[in-house]
Amino acid sequence: MITVKVNNTTHQIPCNHSLEILLKRLAISVDGIAVAINENIISKTDWINTTLLDGDNILIIKATQGG
Repeated sequence: MITVKVNNTTHQIPCNHSLEILLKRLAISVDGIAVAINENIISKTDWINTTLLDGDNILIIKATQGG
């Protein structure tokens, strides 16, 4: 198991989890979101190939309508 933070909340997950699997596991809708790991934006096409590491800090930002 490894420890990652998602929007400042700590989660224990199995080793070798991809970002895409984490989002599914946490039931986060992938529509209209941007994701950064350790302050680096991860392209949506790379989510499946991005393996999470112990101590990663993941920030998920959801687009909202309005103005």
